[in-house]
Amino acid sequence: MSVLSLALIAPLASAALTDPADPTSAPKADHITDTSRLPSGWQKSGDRIVTYDGDGTGLHVLVADAADAYKWHTAATLSEPGIDTDQWIGQTCVTGSGDRAVVVYAPRQAVNDQQGFQQGAFAAVVDLADGTVTKLPALVSLAYFNPGCGDGEQAVLTRPQGDGTQLLTVDAAKGELVRQQTVAGQLTSAVPFGNEIAAALGDSVVSVDAKGATSTLARTGGTPFRLVPDAHSGLAYQVPAGKKVQVRRVTSAGSDRLLGSGALGALAVHGNGGRVFVTGTDAEDAVTTLPKSWRTLDVPASAEVSTTGGLALTSVGNGTEAAGGRKAAADIAPSVGIGAVLPGSDSTVDFTVKPKISRKSQGAEQSPALSDGVHTDSVTPGDDDPSTSTTDPDRACAVTRNDPKLQSLQPSNAQAEWATDLAVQGKLDVRRRSGWNGSELPSYTPQGLFPSTALKGGGRVPAQIMLGVLSQESNLLQASSRAAAGESGNFIQGGYYGNAGSVHTVNWAAADCGYGIAQVTSGMAKADTAYTAEQQQAITVDYAANIAAGLQILQDKWNQLYDKGLLVNGGDPRYLENWWLALWAYNSGFNLPSSTDATAPWGLGWFNNPANGLYPADRKMFLSSGYDDARNPNLWTYPERVLGWAAYSQQKTDPATGATVRAFTVGDWPAGAPAAEPAHDTFCKPTVNDCDITKPHKVEGSTQPEGPCQRDDFKCWWNQPVTWTDCTATCGTEVLKYQAGDPEPKVAAPHPAACASTLPANALIVDDVPNTVKFRVGAANPCAGERNWSSRGSLTFTFGSAQQNGATVYPSKIDFHQLGAGLGGHFWLTHTRAPSYTDSVVTGTWTPDRKLTGSAEVMVHLPDHEANTPSAAYRIDLGDGTVVEKTISQDTGGKNAWVSLGSYEFKGTPSVSLSSATADGTGDASIAWDALAFVPLQQKPTDASK
Repeated sequence: MSVLSLALIAPLASAALTDPADPTSAPKADHITDTSRLPSGWQKSGDRIVTYDGDGTGLHVLVADAADAYKWHTAATLSEPGIDTDQWIGQTCVTGSGDRAVVVYAPRQAVNDQQGFQQGAFAAVVDLADGTVTKLPALVSLAYFNPGCGDGEQAVLTRPQGDGTQLLTVDAAKGELVRQQTVAGQLTSAVPFGNEIAAALGDSVVSVDAKGATSTLARTGGTPFRLVPDAHSGLAYQVPAGKKVQVRRVTSAGSDRLLGSGALGALAVHGNGGRVFVTGTDAEDAVTTLPKSWRTLDVPASAEVSTTGGLALTSVGNGTEAAGGRKAAADIAPSVGIGAVLPGSDSTVDFTVKPKISRKSQGAEQSPALSDGVHTDSVTPGDDDPSTSTTDPDRACAVTRNDPKLQSLQPSNAQAEWATDLAVQGKLDVRRRSGWNGSELPSYTPQGLFPSTALKGGGRVPAQIMLGVLSQESNLLQASSRAAAGESGNFIQGGYYGNAGSVHTVNWAAADCGYGIAQVTSGMAKADTAYTAEQQQAITVDYAANIAAGLQILQDKWNQLYDKGLLVNGGDPRYLENWWLALWAYNSGFNLPSSTDATAPWGLGWFNNPANGLYPADRKMFLSSGYDDARNPNLWTYPERVLGWAAYSQQKTDPATGATVRAFTVGDWPAGAPAAEPAHDTFCKPTVNDCDITKPHKVEGSTQPEGPCQRDDFKCWWNQPVTWTDCTATCGTEVLKYQAGDPEPKVAAPHPAACASTLPANALIVDDVPNTVKFRVGAANPCAGERNWSSRGSLTFTFGSAQQNGATVYPSKIDFHQLGAGLGGHFWLTHTRAPSYTDSVVTGTWTPDRKLTGSAEVMVHLPDHEANTPSAAYRIDLGDGTVVEKTISQDTGGKNAWVSLGSYEFKGTPSVSLSSATADGTGDASIAWDALAFVPLQQKPTDASK
């Protein structure tokens, strides 16, 4: 096909969108509002139109059915985690049934690179009815003819393969690649044709059998293009002939026929399910003889045609598709304008479609075609062997602990409040640059990954409600409590090992995958697909992304209850007390009504009901009597605790004055103090939830205390709206400290890393992590321009194991940690144990990447905190099997320091090992593995140690 042909059969022009600043421009609907314009019987029509449009959020597959007055909806939005682009591009074809679309999609910049263009596109099958996306395990070409659908449920994808072309046959009904063939030469416009594949090869139309053998169906005067199978063993195609284009048909038997011609670009063939449409304003005159199942449509040649020809699209676009267009803000897709014509009439129609994006959609999951990209497993040596990997390949939760490329940054209280205030306003759009906090995440914004969900009924979440949730869930911690503000470490977690607090038990089946400051749990199990790997890692690494995700969950709970009519005090979300039921659901879930038994209990569970006998009946508001209440938070329900934090805040020490002050801004109440909590029996009504405060009930044999729930199964579930106060007079409201656009507060880590080595230049330093691990604090590189060394070897571990429930598990990892401090910004630690606790022992071994011959001093770097054992016994292998032992104290008095282990004569590749097993080990003293060095000496050592 000539370049001129490609230019004339151009993509559809962007449709003009309504200008909101222009009062004269009428908004366009997403369907045909005047159905009198539709042909009779449209309500029973099977006609369907499928198109697509891309922006920075993904490639949107858009669908409209005649039976719905061509009302548009988003079948799926396709993108890939870890790829940052301002626009996704691609093509689609629809299978013969009209039920599925095969889609090729790629980031816009792929067209700038030959490799990217030829083999850089992703492919997927989209179920147009339910939006199910099945991504295919192959990267394919971005060429205009890819993909090619036949008259059934198969399609063909192509990509160059050496000097040939690889044809990939897709069974769309199964969502599988069922055949791969490589054929010599450059084949284009490949489509299923009978039991074979038809394609253009040079100046011929050829068929390819199951073995990859080709046979010629027709020879042409130019390169055939736009091949479309019909319902009668024929194949429509076009051939350029100078300034004209021919429309031809060839049969499977090789009978070829010219049906008509016109100006190049004035005609085009389209089709679906065996139907062939010849489009062009002069198509009826140009193609006068039509085979069965063929039609001409008096519409522009470049129009996209529906499955039965009832609608033709003349323009599709959002106005930002051109290269260099703006990136969609906050992952909100811009509206798409669609211009269309109803063939057979002069009637035109314009639509405006708002693509709906779900971050939980399968369309955002990583394609199996990728062999790299964003992963949840560790990149450290020994990744596949849990006995040597620092991570947990056998875990149940999505993101592993102890991956040095997945450390969580500990926020200050100010940072937590800043992120919360901006998140509830929908303005948490701070840009996290690629590699933020040393991760491998691409660039993102917290509420780009986790957009704020609009509350049904209007309004938004008050900041103090979210701060109360964060206080209760994590004490405002994103990372382990071992990490100070501004320092990184493992994420704070509730029940990652399912060990119920034991350091000797691993029970993956009981794992609670709560992550970070909001303890995001839903979507964070390894088997969950609600979040992409990118989202899961951002929840782990970034407190702001975690808060955005937690806010989304809380908003979803409000909306879920709103749909069921469960409103508090009229349902105005600005009042803090009105979040009582949503907080209840956030913590313990919401039991939906039975679809088969209208009498079955449903609603909010009994556990968090204030009338539950688990909580003392004479308790006052949480924290209203003083901060001593925080010693026994189990005396209050979850909503009570959250409202208490919202009213009184957590406490912190002011570093300037040493005084104890509030950690964050509290809410505002008309009377100056909270006075609008519900009575304990507010959610206890015999006619609603079988709860009667006047009839204490004890279930025989139950560990539950006597209480008002009259059911033996404790399903006294609340499912009604409730009013207990006039909120305009008594309820609390939010107070914002930070406004949209306020910068992220800064924090100085109290334990800055030691960036530069003070050892001689010839020192052979073996760090505790590979050189590929990048030390970052947020976006900053504290060691920029200071690091004067690189690691010349590796630190490997062996972990103590146990047999539990028929499996080998590694309890030694439960108390194994990482911190972003020490030399180069990383070290490992655990606590010493008696040697008899073999399941808890960790041993680390430093090994340089070369042999040493001669004298050298062994130096170990000790961090300024979390290393205080007096009994660190280092075993030094001199390279010839000789082993000497040196025991030191790791307590450096709060300094980063190099400590000598002595000077030795080496005769080969040395190694140094350190075990957490010590004679005085009680689980209290910490022991650390940071860097170790071998410093060559000019003279032989005078003794074994120094």
